[in-house]
Amino acid sequence: MKNKIFFAGALALGLVALAWKGNSAESPGHLFGLQVQEGRFLDDAGRQVILRGVNAGGRSKLPPFYPFDPQPDFETALDRYADGIASLGFNVVRLLIIYEAAEPVRGQYDEQYLARYDRMVKAFAERGLYVIVDSHQDLFSRRLCGDGFPDWALPEEYRGLPQHADCKLWSLKYFTRPVAGTFDRFWSDQDQVQESYAAFFGMLAKRFREEPAVIGFEPINEPFPGRWGMAHYSAWNSEQLFALYAKVGEAVHAVDGRYLIFADLCPLENQGAWNTSRPRPEVKNLVLAPHYYDPGTFGISISPGGDRWLMRRGLRRDGQLGKAWQAPVLVTEYGISPLFPDAPRYLNKLYSVFDELLLSGTFWEASMSATIWNEENTSLFEPDGSPRPGTPCLDRPYPRAVAGVISRFFYEPESGRLELRWTEDPQISRPTELYLPARVYGQNPQVELNPGGDFSFDPGARTLTIAPLHSEVQRELVVTSGARH
Repeated sequence: MKNKIFFAGALALGLVALAWKGNSAESPGHLFGLQVQEGRFLDDAGRQVILRGVNAGGRSKLPPFYPFDPQPDFETALDRYADGIASLGFNVVRLLIIYEAAEPVRGQYDEQYLARYDRMVKAFAERGLYVIVDSHQDLFSRRLCGDGFPDWALPEEYRGLPQHADCKLWSLKYFTRPVAGTFDRFWSDQDQVQESYAAFFGMLAKRFREEPAVIGFEPINEPFPGRWGMAHYSAWNSEQLFALYAKVGEAVHAVDGRYLIFADLCPLENQGAWNTSRPRPEVKNLVLAPHYYDPGTFGISISPGGDRWLMRRGLRRDGQLGKAWQAPVLVTEYGISPLFPDAPRYLNKLYSVFDELLLSGTFWEASMSATIWNEENTSLFEPDGSPRPGTPCLDRPYPRAVAGVISRFFYEPESGRLELRWTEDPQISRPTELYLPARVYGQNPQVELNPGGDFSFDPGARTLTIAPLHSEVQRELVVTSGARH
C-alpha cells in the first residue's frame, strides 16, 4: 500500500509534531545563485528551479525610463511597485535597462539613472526575486518610434528626427528603410557601436558582481535582422546575432563567470522557433529566451481546442531548440492585456502548456503609470497600483526549487489540484519548495505525499517545504485546496 500523508493545516489540526522544522524555507530575501546544467536551471544547492515572473516594464521605454511614475517620490513608488509584483508569487523579474538612458553620451554613463536601477535591483532582491538585466529595444530608437539605443548609435541622417511613441502598428516599421537600414549598420558594426555596447555590459557586470539576485544579461530584446539579414537569415543568425551574444558573453564573463546569457530569437519566430537544429551560439551559461505571441494575445480565439494546440506546437519547438542547445528555456515575453475579458481563459491555457513542458517565463508586462507607449495598454496594474481584472490568474502555484529532476507538473485552476512528480537526488540536502497562493489554497492546503516524509507549510511566505529523503527515489505530491480567500 502506498504510504500517504494528508495535511490540512498543521496549526488547525494540532499536528505540529508532524511538521518538519529542521530545514524550513529560507527568508524571502535569501537567494541562491543559479547555474545551467543539462538544459535545466539549478540553484547552488543543486535543486531544479522553475522561474515564473514578469517584465518590469513597458513604462521604462520612455523618460524617466522606470516601470512606474516616481510619485510622490522614487522610493515610495518603488516600494509600491515591488510589493505589487512580489504579491503575485513571482520569483524573477526581467528588468528593462534602456541603453539611451544609461549612456546618452558615448563613453559617459548616467550615474543617476544607474543608481536608481541599482535601487530597483535591490528592492527585488529584498523580496526574494531574481533579476534578469534586459537591454531592451524596439525599432532601435525613439527617433524611429521605438526605444532602446542612444542618438549617437544611429546613422547621422536620423539623429534629428522627432522622438515619438504614438505608432499603433509600430512593429510594421521594422520593414521600413530607416529601421531596417539602421539595423544593417548595427549588425555590420559600423562606427564600432558594438564595442561600446559590449563595454556597457562589462560595466554592468562589475556593478552587480556582488549581487546574487542578478543572474544574468539579455544582450538585446527582439533582435531584428535588417535588410541583409532578411535575405541571408541563416548567415545573419550565425555570423551576426550569435557573434553579438558571444561578444557580450565574453565581456561579462571576464568579470564573473557565473552570469547567464539570455539569447532571444528574431521576433519573426514569436510563434515558435523556425529551425530547431540550428547551431548553438558559442556562449557559456546559455539560456534560450524566445518570445511567444499568438492571435490570442490580441483577443482573437481560433477555436476552443485550437488555441492550446497552437500554444503547445510553438512552445514545443522552442523546447526542442533548447534541448538541441542543451540550454534551459525561459520565455521572456508572452501574454495578453489583463483588461481583455478573455484574459483568464487564455492565460490558464498558456500556463498549462508551460507547466506541461516545464518552462520558465516572464509575462509582458507590469507598469504603474498612465503613460502608454505606442498605445500598448498591457500592464498587470492600474496606474495607482491596483490589479487589473485578469491579473489574479497569474498568482499560480508552481515548484520553485526541487531536490532532484522534475518529470511532471500539473495544475488545474478550477479545482486547485496540483500534481508534482520528481526523482530525488540523494546528494541534495536542501528541501523541495513550492509556492501555494492564498487565493487558491487559503491557510489549509491538503497535501498527499508518496513516499511520505516531513514537510511544513508557511502561510506567510505561502511556501510548502518538503524534506529530502536522501535516496534516489521517485516522489509524488498532490495538493488540493482548503478554504479559499
